[in-house]
Amino acid sequence: MELKQIGERTYYVSGMFHVGVYVLDKEDGPDIYADKIPVCLIDSGLDDEVAAEIDKLLCDNNFYVRMIINTHYHADHSGGNSYFKDKYDCVILATKPNAALIANYDVCPAMLWGASPVQDILTHYFYTTSTEAIAIEDYELPGGLSTEAFPGHCIAMIGVRTSDDVLFVGDAVISEQTLSHSSLSYIYDIGEYLESLDRLERMSAAVFVPYHAEPVNDISGLVCINRSSVMNIIAIIKDICEKPTSFEEIYSTIYNRCGMRTNLYRYTIEGAIVRGYLSYLYNNGELETLVIDNFIKWHTL
Repeated sequence: MELKQIGERTYYVSGMFHVGVYVLDKEDGPDIYADKIPVCLIDSGLDDEVAAEIDKLLCDNNFYVRMIINTHYHADHSGGNSYFKDKYDCVILATKPNAALIANYDVCPAMLWGASPVQDILTHYFYTTSTEAIAIEDYELPGGLSTEAFPGHCIAMIGVRTSDDVLFVGDAVISEQTLSHSSLSYIYDIGEYLESLDRLERMSAAVFVPYHAEPVNDISGLVCINRSSVMNIIAIIKDICEKPTSFEEIYSTIYNRCGMRTNLYRYTIEGAIVRGYLSYLYNNGELETLVIDNFIKWHTL
């Protein structure tokens, strides 16, 4: 990990996760550490171990964490919250639905599993410590920070723009390399995700910083790659469902066609992704459901 400066006040932590760091004015909050410089983090890393590495970089630059803005609740974005909250008693902000989930993280695995989940899936990518969070809609952000709405990957996900015109886009796009390993990137709402891609493609910024891809000056290439990935899965599902097909058969066929191998963890997350595609196509009138031998079968219209 390295702390890289990309604007007068804006930095990001390089590595697997691109956590944003924005330098705040001392007068924008309580002067707890008179000899240190307050910063706002945009997301906080996967867990305490990652957070401790980030914190070392911050301390080496005489920074301390006054505030965290979580783009969304997923554990790889909010897993470091508890570390920074315990050390700095910082304010944690997220949109209302995400703030509620960050503060009640036990709900999150159940959302994907549909009930109390099997213990084997509760990895640190899937589950983290609950931390108190405030709805960003009810909070006056410090000068130099504003938000952009990017729902789709997650309910009510946001990006954060800094005074240096750096736009941290969360998981609005992910890297081509990640998509090459797994064609099923997590998307909660396909329709909203495609609309967010369209909106992002029209935006300008000096630098765009995705959480899981390298910073770029022009986001259009990544947008096209992510859109093409979604449209490819849509085409595969519609082709599979030319004859009535159950969810399990759809899921298995997608994996076989994409050359992937499943396990219980992937089935939980990526099964939810496939259901999201089915919801999108059904709600758009492109699929129907049939009951055959007490199986729900999906059929292309």
